[in-house]
Amino acid sequence: KQWYQRRVPITAGGLEGDNLLEKSKTPTLTEWYSGGSLVDIIDGLEAPKRCYDRPFRLIVTDVFKHPQMGLSVAGKVDSGFVIMGTPVVIMPGGTTAMIKSMTTVDDKSVDYSVAGEQCILVVGGTDQTKIHNGNVICESQSRVRTTLKFKARVLVFNIDIPITKGFPIDLHYQTVNEPAVISRLISTHSKSNGQVLKSKPRCLTKNQVALIEIKCERAICLELFKDSKSLGRITCRYGGNTIAAGMVIEIT
Repeated sequence: KQWYQRRVPITAGGLEGDNLLEKSKTPTLTEWYSGGSLVDIIDGLEAPKRCYDRPFRLIVTDVFKHPQMGLSVAGKVDSGFVIMGTPVVIMPGGTTAMIKSMTTVDDKSVDYSVAGEQCILVVGGTDQTKIHNGNVICESQSRVRTTLKFKARVLVFNIDIPITKGFPIDLHYQTVNEPAVISRLISTHSKSNGQVLKSKPRCLTKNQVALIEIKCERAICLELFKDSKSLGRITCRYGGNTIAAGMVIEIT
C-alpha cells in the first residue's frame, strides 16, 4: 500500500492525557472514535527494515579523543554489521584503521553493532586529522563508492531565480557540506508518473522535477538511493536557502 493508504487517524487529549497511554473511556469521545490509544497505535507500527545483509557502512557524525580509550568515532551503522577487531577503511580518503573496541551511546561495551544502531568505535592505526564528520567507515573488501560527478532526480522548490547549467550550489547530505555545480540539465519529468516532459531544458523553475548532473570539487562518498537512503539522498542549497532536494540515481 501507498503511505497515504496506511494512515491511521488518532484522537488524543494532551492536556488531560486522554487516549494517550490507555484507550479512552470518555463518552463524548468513544461515541464517535473507536480506534486505539496513541501508545497502542505506535506499538502496532511495522518496524523499519534494516539492511543487515548489505556491506558495512558507518556514517561518522563526531570524532573525539576519549581520555581513557583514545581516538573515538561516533556514528550510525547504516547497513551491515561490524565486529570488534575488524580492520576498516575510512572513505573517501582510504585511510586504514582497526576497531579496538566499541560502546553504545550510553557507554555500554559491546562486541558488535548492526544496522540502525548508534555506536562509538575506538579506532587505532590512524590519527584524528584523517577522520572527519561525513566520512564513511567500511570494510576494505567492500568500500563505499566515491565520485566527483553523479546524476540525481530532484524536486525544485520555490526559488527566486531559475537554475541554469553551471549553477553553483552547496551540496548537503548527512553531515557533509561540499561546494558543487549543476553541470548538466538533462530532462524535466512529470510529478505524477515520472514521464520525460522535456530533454535538455534551458533552465529549471520552481516546482519542477528534473534529472540533473552535479559535479563536486572533491571526491565524496555516495550510494544509489535504491541501495542506501542515507547515502543516496541529497539537498541543494544556494545563498542560505534550500533550492532543491532529491535522490542519487547514477554515479559516474
